[in-house]
Amino acid sequence: MTSTPKPHEPALLTTVYNPVEAEIIVAKLRSAGIESYVRHDALSVVYGLTVDGCGQQDIWVRAEDLKEAMAALEPG
Repeated sequence: MTSTPKPHEPALLTTVYNPVEAEIIVAKLRSAGIESYVRHDALSVVYGLTVDGCGQQDIWVRAEDLKEAMAALEPG
């Protein structure tokens, strides 16, 4: 059962498997005034592994900013 996050709780925006891509997304969100952070698998940092689920980079924003963050990442 999935529950709706409360406004100040973190919400998962997207998951990528490339740390550079994650940092680009965070920078784009920052330029739009949206606070975010990346939760990553330690293997991706230590060993550079990005296969079979290793190297997962989860980008989180406040639940109240989720719609705005999604719009900020839309192309164009």
